[in-house]
Amino acid sequence: MIAKVSLAALLVLGTAVGQAPPASKDAAPARPLAFDVVSIRQNQSPPNFSGPPVFGPTADGYHMVNMPLAFVILSAYEPQGGNGALFTPDRLQGMPDWVMRDRYDVSAKVSDEDLPEWQKPAAQKPMLQAMLQAMLADRCKMAVHREMKDASVYLLVVGKNGPKFKESDPADPPPPGVTLPGGAVVAQQSGTTMKLYRANMGLLTTMLTSMASTGRPIQDKTGLTGKYDIVIQQPDMGPPAGGAADGASAPPDRLSMVMSVVEGLGLKLESSKGQTEMLVIDHIEKPSEN
Repeated sequence: MIAKVSLAALLVLGTAVGQAPPASKDAAPARPLAFDVVSIRQNQSPPNFSGPPVFGPTADGYHMVNMPLAFVILSAYEPQGGNGALFTPDRLQGMPDWVMRDRYDVSAKVSDEDLPEWQKPAAQKPMLQAMLQAMLADRCKMAVHREMKDASVYLLVVGKNGPKFKESDPADPPPPGVTLPGGAVVAQQSGTTMKLYRANMGLLTTMLTSMASTGRPIQDKTGLTGKYDIVIQQPDMGPPAGGAADGASAPPDRLSMVMSVVEGLGLKLESSKGQTEMLVIDHIEKPSEN
Protein backbone atom coordinates (compact mmCIF):
# COMPACT_ATOMS: atom_id res chain seq x y z
CA MET A 1 0.00 0.00 0.00
CA ILE A 2 2.85 2.42 0.69
CA ALA A 3 3.76 2.44 -3.00
CA LYS A 4 0.30 3.81 -3.76
CA VAL A 5 0.10 6.06 -0.72
CA SER A 6 3.51 7.64 -1.27
CA LEU A 7 2.49 8.99 -4.67
CA ALA A 8 -0.69 10.41 -3.16
CA ALA A 9 1.37 11.94 -0.36
CA LEU A 10 3.65 13.62 -2.91
CA LEU A 11 0.59 15.46 -4.23
CA VAL A 12 0.48 17.47 -1.01
CA LEU A 13 4.10 18.53 -0.92
CA GLY A 14 5.15 22.17 -1.13
CA THR A 15 7.62 24.67 0.24
CA ALA A 16 7.59 27.26 2.99
CA VAL A 17 6.47 30.83 2.49
CA GLY A 18 9.50 33.07 2.90
CA GLN A 19 9.33 36.37 4.74
CA ALA A 20 11.66 39.16 3.69
CA PRO A 21 13.20 41.23 6.49
CA PRO A 22 11.42 44.52 7.15
CA ALA A 23 12.73 47.33 4.99
CA SER A 24 14.24 50.41 6.59
CA LYS A 25 12.54 53.77 6.07
CA ASP A 26 15.25 54.85 3.64
CA ALA A 27 15.38 51.62 1.66
CA ALA A 28 13.81 51.39 -1.78
CA PRO A 29 10.75 49.12 -2.06
CA ALA A 30 11.69 45.51 -2.74
CA ARG A 31 11.32 44.45 -6.37
CA PRO A 32 8.53 41.84 -6.75
CA LEU A 33 9.96 38.39 -7.36
CA ALA A 34 8.86 36.68 -10.57
CA PHE A 35 10.27 34.27 -13.12
CA ASP A 36 11.81 35.95 -16.14
CA VAL A 37 10.44 33.40 -18.66
CA VAL A 38 7.52 30.99 -18.16
CA SER A 39 6.16 28.27 -20.43
CA ILE A 40 2.96 26.37 -19.49
CA ARG A 41 1.49 23.83 -21.90
CA GLN A 42 -1.16 21.17 -21.37
CA ASN A 43 0.22 17.65 -21.83
CA GLN A 44 -2.13 15.27 -23.65
CA SER A 45 0.10 12.19 -23.42
CA PRO A 46 -0.73 9.32 -21.03
CA PRO A 47 0.24 9.79 -17.37
CA ASN A 48 3.67 8.47 -16.46
CA PHE A 49 3.45 6.00 -13.57
CA SER A 50 6.70 4.17 -14.35
CA GLY A 51 9.05 6.53 -12.52
CA PRO A 52 9.18 9.27 -9.91
CA PRO A 53 7.25 12.47 -10.58
CA VAL A 54 9.22 15.27 -12.24
CA PHE A 55 8.66 18.61 -10.53
CA GLY A 56 10.58 21.11 -8.48
CA PRO A 57 13.33 23.74 -8.63
CA THR A 58 16.28 23.49 -11.00
CA ALA A 59 19.64 25.24 -11.09
CA ASP A 60 18.06 28.20 -12.88
CA GLY A 61 14.31 27.90 -12.40
CA TYR A 62 11.42 25.44 -12.03
CA HIS A 63 10.45 22.37 -14.07
CA MET A 64 7.37 20.10 -14.08
CA VAL A 65 6.49 17.40 -16.62
CA ASN A 66 3.09 15.78 -17.27
CA MET A 67 1.62 16.46 -13.86
CA PRO A 68 -1.50 18.23 -12.47
CA LEU A 69 -1.30 21.93 -11.69
CA ALA A 70 -2.06 20.98 -8.08
CA PHE A 71 1.66 20.24 -7.70
CA VAL A 72 2.43 23.88 -8.45
CA ILE A 73 -0.28 25.22 -6.13
CA LEU A 74 0.78 23.00 -3.25
CA SER A 75 4.40 23.97 -3.80
CA ALA A 76 3.46 27.66 -3.74
CA TYR A 77 1.58 27.69 -0.43
CA GLU A 78 1.97 26.03 2.96
CA PRO A 79 0.40 26.60 6.38
CA GLN A 80 1.78 29.64 8.14
CA GLY A 81 2.72 27.59 11.22
CA GLY A 82 5.89 26.50 9.42
CA ASN A 83 8.12 23.59 10.47
CA GLY A 84 7.61 21.96 7.12
CA ALA A 85 3.90 21.24 7.62
CA LEU A 86 2.11 21.15 4.28
CA PHE A 87 -1.42 21.50 3.03
CA THR A 88 -3.25 18.27 2.26
CA PRO A 89 -6.01 18.27 -0.43
CA ASP A 90 -8.77 18.18 2.20
CA ARG A 91 -7.48 21.53 3.49
CA LEU A 92 -7.94 23.20 0.10
CA GLN A 93 -11.33 24.74 -0.64
CA GLY A 94 -12.62 25.93 -3.99
CA MET A 95 -10.18 23.89 -6.12
CA PRO A 96 -11.83 22.90 -9.44
CA ASP A 97 -11.65 19.30 -10.62
CA TRP A 98 -9.44 20.19 -13.59
CA VAL A 99 -6.63 21.29 -11.24
CA MET A 100 -6.18 17.66 -10.18
CA ARG A 101 -7.22 16.10 -13.50
CA ASP A 102 -5.51 18.00 -16.33
CA ARG A 103 -1.75 17.59 -16.72
CA TYR A 104 0.75 20.27 -17.69
CA ASP A 105 4.38 20.85 -18.54
CA VAL A 106 5.84 23.91 -16.83
CA SER A 107 9.25 25.41 -17.51
CA ALA A 108 10.28 28.64 -15.80
CA LYS A 109 13.59 30.49 -15.69
CA VAL A 110 14.84 33.13 -13.26
CA SER A 111 16.47 36.27 -14.60
CA ASP A 112 20.24 36.70 -14.84
CA GLU A 113 19.87 39.35 -12.13
CA ASP A 114 18.19 36.92 -9.71
CA LEU A 115 20.32 33.88 -10.55
CA PRO A 116 23.18 34.46 -8.03
CA GLU A 117 20.69 34.73 -5.16
CA TRP A 118 18.61 31.80 -6.49
CA GLN A 119 21.64 29.53 -6.31
CA LYS A 120 22.03 30.12 -2.56
CA PRO A 121 20.22 27.20 -0.82
CA ALA A 122 18.82 29.38 1.97
CA ALA A 123 17.48 31.98 -0.47
CA GLN A 124 16.03 29.66 -3.10
CA LYS A 125 13.20 28.38 -0.92
CA PRO A 126 11.41 31.73 -0.32
CA MET A 127 12.22 32.90 -3.84
CA LEU A 128 10.58 29.81 -5.37
CA GLN A 129 7.51 30.30 -3.21
CA ALA A 130 7.09 33.94 -4.22
CA MET A 131 7.78 33.27 -7.92
CA LEU A 132 5.28 30.40 -8.13
CA GLN A 133 2.62 32.56 -6.49
CA ALA A 134 3.33 35.36 -8.97
CA MET A 135 3.16 32.87 -11.86
CA LEU A 136 -0.21 31.51 -10.70
CA ALA A 137 -1.60 35.03 -10.29
CA ASP A 138 -0.39 36.06 -13.76
CA ARG A 139 -1.17 32.97 -15.82
CA CYS A 140 -4.16 31.54 -13.91
CA LYS A 141 -5.59 34.73 -12.36
CA MET A 142 -5.42 32.86 -9.06
CA ALA A 143 -6.53 34.54 -5.84
CA VAL A 144 -6.54 32.88 -2.42
CA HIS A 145 -7.06 33.62 1.25
CA ARG A 146 -6.51 31.65 4.46
CA GLU A 147 -9.02 30.68 7.13
CA MET A 148 -8.69 28.99 10.52
CA LYS A 149 -11.17 26.22 11.27
CA ASP A 150 -11.95 24.39 14.52
CA ALA A 151 -11.44 20.68 13.95
CA SER A 152 -10.77 17.32 15.54
CA VAL A 153 -7.06 16.56 15.20
CA TYR A 154 -4.46 13.99 16.16
CA LEU A 155 -1.36 15.20 18.02
CA LEU A 156 1.91 13.47 17.17
CA VAL A 157 3.96 13.14 20.37
CA VAL A 158 7.08 11.26 21.44
CA GLY A 159 6.47 7.81 22.95
CA LYS A 160 7.66 6.58 26.33
CA ASN A 161 11.03 5.31 25.10
CA GLY A 162 11.79 8.11 22.65
CA PRO A 163 11.98 8.23 18.85
CA LYS A 164 13.37 5.26 16.90
CA PHE A 165 15.08 7.25 14.15
CA LYS A 166 18.26 9.28 13.93
CA GLU A 167 19.02 12.87 13.10
CA SER A 168 20.40 13.32 9.58
CA ASP A 169 24.14 13.82 9.14
CA PRO A 170 24.62 16.88 6.86
CA ALA A 171 27.89 15.36 5.61
CA ASP A 172 26.18 12.12 4.57
CA PRO A 173 24.47 12.55 1.16
CA PRO A 174 21.08 10.84 0.80
CA PRO A 175 20.57 8.10 -1.81
CA PRO A 176 18.76 8.78 -5.10
CA GLY A 177 15.07 9.52 -4.80
CA VAL A 178 12.50 12.27 -5.17
CA THR A 179 14.06 15.47 -3.84
CA LEU A 180 11.42 17.77 -2.41
CA PRO A 181 11.69 21.57 -2.65
CA GLY A 182 12.58 21.83 1.05
CA GLY A 183 15.56 19.49 0.61
CA ALA A 184 14.10 16.24 1.97
CA VAL A 185 14.47 13.10 -0.14
CA VAL A 186 11.86 10.34 -0.48
CA ALA A 187 13.34 6.98 -1.51
CA GLN A 188 10.99 4.08 -2.26
CA GLN A 189 12.81 0.92 -1.21
CA SER A 190 10.06 -1.63 -1.90
CA GLY A 191 6.30 -1.93 -1.98
CA THR A 192 6.14 -1.90 1.83
CA THR A 193 9.08 0.33 2.81
CA MET A 194 9.64 4.02 2.23
CA LYS A 195 12.63 5.99 3.50
CA LEU A 196 12.71 9.71 4.20
CA TYR A 197 16.03 11.53 4.41
CA ARG A 198 16.55 15.00 5.88
CA ALA A 199 12.87 15.16 6.77
CA ASN A 200 11.43 17.31 9.54
CA MET A 201 8.40 16.52 11.65
CA GLY A 202 6.14 18.79 9.62
CA LEU A 203 6.76 16.70 6.51
CA LEU A 204 6.21 13.48 8.47
CA THR A 205 2.86 14.67 9.86
CA THR A 206 1.72 15.69 6.38
CA MET A 207 2.56 12.29 4.92
CA LEU A 208 0.91 10.48 7.84
CA THR A 209 -2.21 12.63 7.44
CA SER A 210 -2.38 11.72 3.75
CA MET A 211 -1.81 8.03 4.47
CA ALA A 212 -4.48 7.88 7.20
CA SER A 213 -7.01 9.80 5.08
CA THR A 214 -9.32 10.36 8.05
CA GLY A 215 -10.06 14.02 7.41
CA ARG A 216 -8.40 14.77 10.77
CA PRO A 217 -5.06 16.60 10.47
CA ILE A 218 -2.07 15.19 12.35
CA GLN A 219 -0.22 18.02 14.07
CA ASP A 220 3.36 17.94 15.30
CA LYS A 221 3.73 18.18 19.08
CA THR A 222 6.93 16.12 19.36
CA GLY A 223 9.23 19.04 20.11
CA LEU A 224 11.71 17.55 17.61
CA THR A 225 13.08 20.43 15.54
CA GLY A 226 15.85 18.80 13.49
CA LYS A 227 15.97 16.89 10.22
CA TYR A 228 15.86 13.11 10.41
CA ASP A 229 16.31 9.87 8.43
CA ILE A 230 13.08 7.93 8.89
CA VAL A 231 12.05 4.46 7.71
CA ILE A 232 8.31 3.96 7.22
CA GLN A 233 7.53 0.25 7.25
CA GLN A 234 4.02 -0.82 6.36
CA PRO A 235 2.73 -3.57 8.66
CA ASP A 236 0.72 -6.52 7.39
CA MET A 237 -2.85 -5.42 8.07
CA GLY A 238 -4.54 -8.41 6.43
CA PRO A 239 -7.44 -8.09 3.96
CA PRO A 240 -8.76 -4.53 3.37
CA ALA A 241 -11.66 -3.50 5.54
CA GLY A 242 -14.86 -1.99 4.16
CA GLY A 243 -15.20 1.81 3.85
CA ALA A 244 -17.23 3.98 6.19
CA ALA A 245 -20.87 4.41 5.20
CA ASP A 246 -20.82 8.22 5.40
CA GLY A 247 -17.49 8.57 3.59
CA ALA A 248 -16.22 10.91 6.33
CA SER A 249 -13.70 8.52 7.84
CA ALA A 250 -11.01 6.25 6.45
CA PRO A 251 -11.50 2.49 6.44
CA PRO A 252 -10.19 1.07 9.74
CA ASP A 253 -7.18 -0.57 8.06
CA ARG A 254 -5.79 2.80 6.87
CA LEU A 255 -5.89 4.44 10.28
CA SER A 256 -4.71 1.26 12.00
CA MET A 257 -1.79 1.09 9.57
CA VAL A 258 -0.75 4.65 10.42
CA MET A 259 -1.10 3.97 14.15
CA SER A 260 1.22 0.98 13.72
CA VAL A 261 3.71 3.02 11.66
CA VAL A 262 3.74 5.76 14.30
CA GLU A 263 4.30 3.25 17.10
CA GLY A 264 7.17 1.70 15.13
CA LEU A 265 8.82 5.14 15.00
CA GLY A 266 8.69 5.49 18.78
CA LEU A 267 5.90 8.06 18.56
CA LYS A 268 2.18 8.02 19.29
CA LEU A 269 -1.02 9.79 18.31
CA GLU A 270 -3.35 11.48 20.77
CA SER A 271 -6.87 12.57 19.86
CA SER A 272 -7.54 16.25 20.53
CA LYS A 273 -9.34 19.40 19.41
CA GLY A 274 -7.55 22.23 17.68
CA GLN A 275 -7.51 24.64 14.80
CA THR A 276 -6.40 23.86 11.28
CA GLU A 277 -5.56 26.34 8.55
CA MET A 278 -7.46 26.14 5.27
CA LEU A 279 -6.32 27.58 1.93
CA VAL A 280 -9.38 28.94 0.11
CA ILE A 281 -9.13 29.42 -3.65
CA ASP A 282 -11.32 32.41 -4.44
CA HIS A 283 -10.65 32.35 -8.18
CA ILE A 284 -8.58 30.35 -10.67
CA GLU A 285 -8.64 29.94 -14.44
CA LYS A 286 -6.98 27.41 -16.72
CA PRO A 287 -3.50 28.73 -17.49
CA SER A 288 -3.00 30.80 -20.60
CA GLU A 289 -0.62 28.98 -22.93
CA ASN A 290 2.37 30.49 -24.72
